[in-house]
Amino acid sequence: MLKLTTLLALVLFVPSAAAQQCEEISFSSGTTSGEVSGRVTEENPMCFTFASGAGQTAKLDLYGSDNACFTIDSVVDCQSNYSFETAQQTYKVGVYQLFPDYEAEDFTLRLTIE
Repeated sequence: MLKLTTLLALVLFVPSAAAQQCEEISFSSGTTSGEVSGRVTEENPMCFTFASGAGQTAKLDLYGSDNACFTIDSVVDCQSNYSFETAQQTYKVGVYQLFPDYEAEDFTLRLTIE
């Protein structure tokens, strides 16, 4: 019984300990867009965040790779470009490989908010 309890505690702990830190997509002063670049593999997706006000239009464009896409939590899955009207909140964007591949995919993600 003790082994089962210990195993269960470890299984529950590992996902929270392995939680990925997300990089914020930032804009230079006076601009309406920002870019981030990276490299994703099947085992190493990347995570980004951005904050917006209500009623703004956010447009995301992913380029530089034919085998990567982004997902915006609770908004859209696996796109290479997407626009939507924002709420006042922080959004989480994941960049993943579209088809599993051991070769890394280089990408650039551009965010424009107007």
